[in-house]
Amino acid sequence: MVIRMAQRKPVEELRKYIRVIDDQDICIGCGACVSVCPYQAWELDENGKARLIWDLCYDDFSCIPVCPVNCIWKTPESPDTARKKDNWYRFSHDLTPEEKQVFDEWAKKYGITGKPAQIPK
Repeated sequence: MVIRMAQRKPVEELRKYIRVIDDQDICIGCGACVSVCPYQAWELDENGKARLIWDLCYDDFSCIPVCPVNCIWKTPESPDTARKKDNWYRFSHDLTPEEKQVFDEWAKKYGITGKPAQIPK
């Protein structure tokens, strides 16, 4: 078995993605999204729920149709309630100031107010 590590994208390229949002209160932890994502942008968190790795989501969207409980949406199509929840996403690394600016612009554009999960280092 070959394990590929997702490549980090240049800052300007990060700006073009709309990404996805999931609702961990609906998620059943089946791992289908984790299995199909070609960029390793999903993981199961400490509670067995799907969590997005924000900076690795490059708009493949294969996670949406495989979710058996329909708890993953393209960001513009996601319910407001999901956008306000905490811990449904994290970052793969400490964001650079430029990456943080891209994240802040994305969050403002889509009304994301939920906070990222903090992963112990």
